[in-house]
Parts: sequence; structure tokens; C-alpha cells
Amino acid sequence: MDEAALRAMMPASFGRRPGKKASTASASRSASTSTAGAAKDVDKGLSSTVLGKRPAAATEEEDDGLTAEERAANLEAERQAAERRARGLDSDSDDDDSDDDSDDDIGPPAPPPASSSAPPIPPHTLPPTSSTTLFAGTHTKTLSALTVDASGSRFALGSYDHTLSLYDFGGLTSTLKPFRLFEPVENYPVLDLSFSPSGGTLLVVNGTSQASLYTRDGAELGRCKAGDPYLRDMRNTTGHVGALTCGAWAGERFVTGGSDSTVRIWDADTMQRGQDGMVVLKSKQRGGRTKVTALAVHEEQLWVSGLDGELGMWDLRGNLNGKPRAGVSAHEVGSWTSSIAVSGGKVVTRGGDGTVKLWDTRSIRAPLVTRNGLENGSPHTSVIFDPFDARTVVTCISTEKAMGGEIVTLDSLNLETVSSVRTASQPIRLHWSAPTDQLFATHRDGSLSLYYDSSRSRNGILLALARPSSTTSSFYASTNFDGVDSYPIEMGENIGQSESAKRRRLAKDRADPTKTRMPQAPMEGRGRGGRIGAGEMQGTVQSIWAPPEDLGVDPREALLKYAAKEGEGEFDKAWKKTQPKKVFSQYEEGE
Repeated sequence: MDEAALRAMMPASFGRRPGKKASTASASRSASTSTAGAAKDVDKGLSSTVLGKRPAAATEEEDDGLTAEERAANLEAERQAAERRARGLDSDSDDDDSDDDSDDDIGPPAPPPASSSAPPIPPHTLPPTSSTTLFAGTHTKTLSALTVDASGSRFALGSYDHTLSLYDFGGLTSTLKPFRLFEPVENYPVLDLSFSPSGGTLLVVNGTSQASLYTRDGAELGRCKAGDPYLRDMRNTTGHVGALTCGAWAGERFVTGGSDSTVRIWDADTMQRGQDGMVVLKSKQRGGRTKVTALAVHEEQLWVSGLDGELGMWDLRGNLNGKPRAGVSAHEVGSWTSSIAVSGGKVVTRGGDGTVKLWDTRSIRAPLVTRNGLENGSPHTSVIFDPFDARTVVTCISTEKAMGGEIVTLDSLNLETVSSVRTASQPIRLHWSAPTDQLFATHRDGSLSLYYDSSRSRNGILLALARPSSTTSSFYASTNFDGVDSYPIEMGENIGQSESAKRRRLAKDRADPTKTRMPQAPMEGRGRGGRIGAGEMQGTVQSIWAPPEDLGVDPREALLKYAAKEGEGEFDKAWKKTQPKKVFSQYEEGE
């Protein structure tokens, strides 16, 4: 490249201090040199200026455009480069390629390589397991259902012993007894429970084909309509025709899944007339049907899993009659996917094949991470995200034969085990309440473990443990917790009242002498607490199998009442009323 081209590319003031003009002598010397020598000197001077180094042939009279500090810095850089070359850390070549390579040593040091391990987990995303309280004695079989309201002040338990218990931390004492215990449907286990977002309504899913709604105090509001079991097309039925398996709330509406391969959406105001919408699961297995094993609702997304191992997502705002927006074979065919948890853009599923899988909601063609070796011994085993940052995943490990189990905490990025807690009985259902920062865990033996940390947890069980047990029976803590002496639930004006208003009304009724002497109302359903209940068919059964009326009658006395009295003829009874006075014939037999 010639000098003219270089000067056209570089500004005239390049490499010079601002405001200083070139000397006349230097300009005359540059003009008197030859063209070849000038081009060589210009190339060398430009290279030295660009690299920030001092020209080797420069004299004190030449102006290189650098200050004394810059020259000293360049000398120090040259000395350090020479030391590196002497140690073999740099190349000795002076060509342009070596200069370009040595430029990597100029500037700030390179950042350290990224670590392959996940970032540390914040302590508040780990379950509070430093202390525990055990609820036992109320239920006798597996606690298959658990729900906690949004405020964390009230929770409900359902069991295989067909009973449902309600607890309230506001009135719970150290006896840890429920304020209400009842049987929603006789002889059917409670499989799933869910409080509405407002906490005022409780959804109860049992082994029948009809879900029920109750108030937060246990008063029944109604049941869903049952479908026609003789119809083949499930879209033509207005309700489930098979046993229910799961249920959840979707805003003001609620959804239920059953063994009839359908998920139905209900409105509390119209549930007795039929569902508002439905999703029919089409299975690839023989028959084209499958059981709905688990479902979850996040915003407007409905996630459903079936016994065929499929996982699908439907948009509740769109057409529910078509195919799912996303679908994948998540778990083994025939394994019971017991739980689905959704948080943000992540979905985690708990399979009956001993795996926990993490999915991306944007594309679920393949799981992000799969964790194997987590045995699942119950069709109700839960998997949940931590309620704060979804940084951890909590689930249960249990087997059908082993007595105990584990509650394990996994990292939501790689599903590696972070911590675990051993339990004496198999853990099943889990719920981590964010307002109280307490972890609920149900067990196979009918007990409930409530984990907390005295430094982190707030209210909840801490209030109950600090409250002494009452010696007198009340509607919250009673020695008779079978539901007989629990707070009376009345349909009518009592439904919309607050708890404090109900307590004031109850105290006023007790002070009234007339109402105090009022006889106890008859029981409904099965007898409890030493009282005999009254079933729906009790009258019919009693009329059929009632003892005969003459069971205690003496047969001799019964016959003697028909015998003729003394002085009465045997054939006079026919005229006793029409002719009480005897009239004899005027003629004698001889005449």
C-alpha cells in the first residue's frame, strides 16, 4: 500500500497531541527523503503508533505524539512481554500474525468458565422441617385427600374411612381435634378435596359419579348431576357416568375427572342441570378410553393425565372438543400418574412408574429432566413446587410393602436431591402453605404431620400449640369429636354469618331458658356418640321387618273372649242389638 492511500485512510492528527504543530525542520527532512524510504518509515511509524509502542529508531528530537507517562507505560509493557517470552508463555515472532496473537494479553482478564453445577438454593425455598406436630386419632384409614384455604387458616382432610374432618387454626387447641367430622356420602371414600380461591366453598370428590359442594363450615350446598350410563357417546351426557378420581377449581368454576375418560367443567349455580363444558380423552389404547388420574389448572390452562400415560394441555378459553394444544406420552402405560404441578413455564409430573419429570410449557415434546428411582406406592402421591420461587420440588417416596417413607426435596433445575425427611408411615398428600410457611403431609395410617420452623413459620399451628385445651365442650374443641357436639350448621340465615356472629348467637341461645330446654333434634344418617341415627330407608325396613302385633298376646285369653258368658244362649248374639228383650213363643211344643 502506497503512502497516499495510507494518508487518505488516516486523519492528519492521528498519533499527535492536540494543539501541537509539527516542526518545520521535521517537515523538511520528511520531504527530502526518497519515496521508498519514506513509505517504509511511514509504515513503521504507523505500526508503532497503532500498537502504542515506541519506534526503535526514534531520537529525542523526533516528536512521536506520546507523553512521558505513555512512554513509561509502553516501556513497562515491553519489559513484561520480554519476561513472558523468556518463560515461554509468548511467541518470539515479530511478524504481524504474532502481534495480532499477542493482542489477547491486552485488556481485562477473561471471565472464569461457567460452573456446570446449579446455583445455590435460597434457604426460604426449602421446606421448614425443624419441628413437627402429629394429628392422630381422628381417622383410622389412609388420608387420601388434603386441602388448605388460601389464607392458611383452615384445612380439611378426607380418608378411606368415608369421613371428612374440618380444622380451623383460629379455634384449634392443643388437643388438635377437628371442629366438624361427618360422612359426605355413606360407604364411599373421600378421594380429593379443594377449597375455592375465596375459601368459602369446599369441593368434595368421592368414589361416586357426583361431586359435592359444601360451605367452609360443612353444610352441603348441592351435588352435580349424574350422567346417563346407557349412552355410549360421552358428549351426549350431562354428567359423569363413572366413578370420580380428582377435582380442582378453575377460578369461579370447578373441574372434575372420572373413570369415564372425561373431564367436565361445572358452574356452582348450574351444576344440578349439567356441566358447562367437557373434554373427552381419546386414548391410543384398546377401546379408545382411559381413566383420568390427575389434573391441574394454571391460569387458563388445563393439564390432564390418564392411565395410558398421556399428558395433555387444553386452553379453557378455546374449543375443548378438539385435540389438546400440547400432548406427549409422559409415563409408562398403565402407571397411575398421581399428581401434576404447574408454576410459571414449568410443569412437573409424578408418575406411578417411579419417576418425576420436569417439562417446559412452551414445548413438551420431551422432558427437560427425568429423575428415576422414586418409588410411588399410592395413587394419591403429591408433587408440589415451593410456593415462593418454584426453586424446589417436594414429593413423597413410598412403597406398598414398606412401613415408612420419605419426603424429598429436589432442585427444580436438575431434580437432584437437596434434602429428605424420614417418616414413620408412608407419606401421601403434601401442601406447602405460603401464608404460614408450614408443610402438611398426610400418611397411610390416618395421621397428619405438620412441619414448621419456629423462626420462619407464622401463626397456623403455632397458635394452636400455645392455646391450652378447654375443659368444657365447645364447638371447636370437644372431647366428643365425632361431630355430635360440633358447631351446628343450619341452612338459611346462618350461612352468611361470620364465625364471631355465630358464637354470639350461640351464647345468646344458651342463655334463653326456652331454647335451652328444647329437646335435641333427631340425627340424620348413621348413629354416633351413643345415639341412634335415622336412615332414608329406615321407615320401609321397619315396616317390613316389624314384629307382629300379637307377639305378646296369650292365645288362651284370646280365645276365651269369644266364649259365651254365663246366662247367655249360644245363638242369642245375633239378636242382641236388634232384640235385646227376649220374646218367647206363645205355643208349647206339644200343641
